Amino acid sequence: MQNKFLYRIFFFALSLITTLSLGSCKKYFLDVQPTQSISDQAVIVDSSTSLSALLGVYDGLQSSNYYGGDGYAAAAFLSAGDGLWVGTLNYYNTFITHTYRADNTLLNNVWDDIYKTVNRANQVIDKVSGLDPKLISSTARNQYVGEASFIRALAFFDLARAWGNITIVTKPTSSAADVKGIKQSNQQQVYTQVLADLGKADSLLTNTLNRNRVTKKTVAAFLARVHLYRGEWEQAETYATRIIQDPSYQLIDWTTFINNKATQESIFELQFTTSDPSAHYGSWSSVSYRNQYCPSPVLYNLEQDPATGGDRKLLIKNISTPAITNYFVQQLYWRTNGDNPTYIFRLAEQYLIRAEARVKKATPDLPGALADLNAVRVRARLSPATFTQAVDIIQAIEDERRAEFALEPHRWFDLVRTGRVGAVLGVTDQTKWIFPIPFNDIQANPDLVQNPLY
Repeated sequence: MQNKFLYRIFFFALSLITTLSLGSCKKYFLDVQPTQSISDQAVIVDSSTSLSALLGVYDGLQSSNYYGGDGYAAAAFLSAGDGLWVGTLNYYNTFITHTYRADNTLLNNVWDDIYKTVNRANQVIDKVSGLDPKLISSTARNQYVGEASFIRALAFFDLARAWGNITIVTKPTSSAADVKGIKQSNQQQVYTQVLADLGKADSLLTNTLNRNRVTKKTVAAFLARVHLYRGEWEQAETYATRIIQDPSYQLIDWTTFINNKATQESIFELQFTTSDPSAHYGSWSSVSYRNQYCPSPVLYNLEQDPATGGDRKLLIKNISTPAITNYFVQQLYWRTNGDNPTYIFRLAEQYLIRAEARVKKATPDLPGALADLNAVRVRARLSPATFTQAVDIIQAIEDERRAEFALEPHRWFDLVRTGRVGAVLGVTDQTKWIFPIPFNDIQANPDLVQNPLY
């Protein structure tokens, strides 16, 4: 019984979609009164409860262990070598030293909450699709199922790039029996499922503009990222171009971007409020030095250097004192009330995706790649790069992604997907390039196989 309890990945009954967090979700998007304490059999019965359930899926993304704080972001940031561990919980420090184990508490919590999000999405996809047309309009049905399909794709993508071999669960689950016999899929197989989910989302969603909810535009941005990870350069370029050419999005100055919400830079951001805050500020911004982690002096110096950081110096503040040295706080999530947005997709990434795709495709477009790279550099008030060789442009793109997304969970996964972890971080043991599957789940589920050498 204890093992079954520990096997929490798939144990989330439909009630999780309601009372856990929908009180905050309803003010996040729409003024909706979610149905509380509905039985598992009747939680999604009409348009109103469908929307409530969908908002529960979004709330899964907002979890502090996922995109809402010190979970997924912390694991990626600390693994990338640009952070310091300054807290009391030693399991954070193992990401800096790459000595994480299968019993790591943070990994367990992150895995757990991402699979919660998957299960919530599965509930919407499965049950909303089957509702009587008299109880929900076709427009609402398509939108809700499309949004849930996108979020499930994002969850699977994030699981795959972090853990490699993961279980693809596409049906609602409420007990371990529901996943019995489902074997793990390798990373590329998971990405194939991601593309299938995104294809479905693209067919159901409209091409409207919404920076806080998923639309067809958001799908295009995600497709550019997925194809980049798969080394499908032509497709990555095509989808990035679709976003770059959309007048809804513009590269704006850093002061405007960092001090506002839902700017033209943003493609998809999670919105938080004072009553529904993110956990970012308390995790690595607090001036009371109660952080778990913080930017390193190397990253601070990189962003302060006019030749590499430019206006991105706004991202990190040095508040060291004679008594406390190397005390840096991040400023992307600077609001003490926790209502800064969390950025999932933004325009600068699309430019750098297209730059990389253009230089790596079968017939390289070096001038085009350089132009995209320089669009991001000039926005940061850096001098335009003048490289003429592909190898130099590729390195410059890697460096630019490091500076541009210094506080967003990109660099670790960039180094892994390009095979550069050993050269850059000195982590030559490739088994450490993916995380161990949580021990509790391995013990509870005989169908799960641990990643090599963990």
